[in-house]
Amino acid sequence: MTACNEESLARQIYLTARDMRNFAEKLLKPFGLTMEQFHLLKKLAENSGISQRQLGEAADKTPANMTRILDRMEAKGLAARREDPGDRRSSLVMLTDKGAALVGEVFGEFNAYSAQVISGVSEDEQRHAREILLKIAGNISKMAEKAAENTEK
Repeated sequence: MTACNEESLARQIYLTARDMRNFAEKLLKPFGLTMEQFHLLKKLAENSGISQRQLGEAADKTPANMTRILDRMEAKGLAARREDPGDRRSSLVMLTDKGAALVGEVFGEFNAYSAQVISGVSEDEQRHAREILLKIAGNISKMAEKAAENTEK
């Protein structure tokens, strides 16, 4: 077995993403939030009253995972589910006043965090990095599609 190349770009992306996520989780802890909950709160701030299914698709979460996360958010008073008047089998997810206030408060912290993360990185370097990361993400999507095709055979 060969050792992982510490110099590889893929390894550096992984380590950086891990460090960013760990720091973000620490930043959210005093607010009693997880990254998943904050992500959903931001989505709801953009579109309160969205169906639970649509919210799950937008956040790339399974229905079971969405139910679990929303149960916790409802218990904290950050979100509320209401029956969809157009479809009794569906729930609409609403952002509560408490959830909206928390999004505003935490969003300021994240803007400061984001600014510090890219401190010293020029606009041109940021643009170039985004282009590279989009290419890598495209490659991963192609690989996942190919793997899914091979699994179906």
